[in-house]
Amino acid sequence: MKYSIDTSALLDGWNRHYPPDVFPQVWTRIDELIDSGVLIATEEVLVELEKKDDAVYAWARERSQMFVPTNEDVQRAVTDILRDHKKIIDQRKGRSGADPFVIALAKIEGCSVLTGERPGRSPAMRPHIPDVCNALGIPWFNLLQLFRQQKWILG
Repeated sequence: MKYSIDTSALLDGWNRHYPPDVFPQVWTRIDELIDSGVLIATEEVLVELEKKDDAVYAWARERSQMFVPTNEDVQRAVTDILRDHKKIIDQRKGRSGADPFVIALAKIEGCSVLTGERPGRSPAMRPHIPDVCNALGIPWFNLLQLFRQQKWILG
């Protein structure tokens, strides 16, 4: 199985749930997935990480092979996603710009989505990545579910 990871999964994983100073093995295993082409991200995720200008961005910058440039197929899929789920981008807060690209990349590459998000409370008003994935039939998981799928025993 291949995965398209979003910004929230990286930030939450690094800063909240699995910080590399406490869980270095997690990030070694994630590197293995990146190196084998199993874990990818749209270049828009890197753009979002750059706005944070922290350790996660520095880590991501060193893994350029992970980031997939936006091609015409992905752009068309983004257009389709935004047509039906335009509120996935929160323009008032200037964030979530990568979300439709994460989903589009998963759709084009036949991936599942890795996200730190949960389904929204009111998907019609502000859909989250899981809501749009559910509507499109794209599987989505969080990092812990990834660990279980990969049968990682950590500790």
